Amino acid sequence: MKKVMRNIIILLALFGMAAGSAFANGGKDGGADDGVLIGGSIFTLQYNWFLGAQIGMENWAKENPDANVKFQFEDAMQDVQTNIQVLENLATAGCKGIVVFPVSSTALIPTLVNLHNERGIKFVIGDYAQQPSSKEDIVWDTFVGHDMLALGQVAGEVAVKYLDTLGKEDPTCLWITVPTSGEVSAKRLEGFRQVVLAKYPKARIIEEGDTGGADRNSAQALMENILQRESVIDVVAGHNDAEVLGAYNAATGAGRADQIKFIGLAGDKEVLSYIDEGNPSWIGEVLQDPVVLGYTAMDALWRAMQGEDLPDSYALPKPEAITPDNIAESGWKDWDWL
Repeated sequence: MKKVMRNIIILLALFGMAAGSAFANGGKDGGADDGVLIGGSIFTLQYNWFLGAQIGMENWAKENPDANVKFQFEDAMQDVQTNIQVLENLATAGCKGIVVFPVSSTALIPTLVNLHNERGIKFVIGDYAQQPSSKEDIVWDTFVGHDMLALGQVAGEVAVKYLDTLGKEDPTCLWITVPTSGEVSAKRLEGFRQVVLAKYPKARIIEEGDTGGADRNSAQALMENILQRESVIDVVAGHNDAEVLGAYNAATGAGRADQIKFIGLAGDKEVLSYIDEGNPSWIGEVLQDPVVLGYTAMDALWRAMQGEDLPDSYALPKPEAITPDNIAESGWKDWDWL
């Protein structure tokens, strides 16, 4: 009987030690089966495009099962303070590395510096390049993003192909920017302007900034005002699909959609549906592939976590234009993120 009681006491002691260890590790046993926690700070999940970036990260994990990665994704909801809280949440959760799709080019840097210096967290920035004020601020290992100038240039190529059919020397184009996106928005406009003016030096390119919510509703309100003063607009393009869709809705409401051609940018199901269905107002969508972005960013983060030295930035494939001529071959209906 004494021997049995002694064995019970030993078993209880061992159980207590194991439980204590588990609580010391946040309720987990800390073994290899737990996996390596990676964070994804997402600009916004209001747009399905960013879901594509998340899917890209998950695809990397599927193709690299030995990495034993698990994810925690959080939505920054296009808000700086929310984005800061998201980063702190991911750090508290125990993320060893975080891919950040930031909402600002500067406002998150102090938080990134603090989390890197105090917790040793590795960072990769995706889509929206940061603008540090000093070398000490650069605590991310690399930037992964599309060539913003090239995005505008491809949109310009689509516009020029249409303008060639008009026989005008001085066509009018409208480009809607998002001023809060700073250089990202300015570069897209610059690329568009370069291509159009190279072919049509007398072209008038109107730049209008959406200073509202930077969504369809604010873009529609902006376009309604523009249509009241501009009697002729040949082509509309802009910072992203939401801006151009808002402009299209305004033109439709004003009965002028059949007089204007629209070019989307990024990747949106509604835009692609319009093109696929033969809506004559829509002449192209410049694809900024989010899945490739997310996959490449995750690959870069993992390499950084293994101690590799990375380049300052990663080049992604050149953006492509999806038009009525090639949409049937694009396979867009199979894209999970749309």
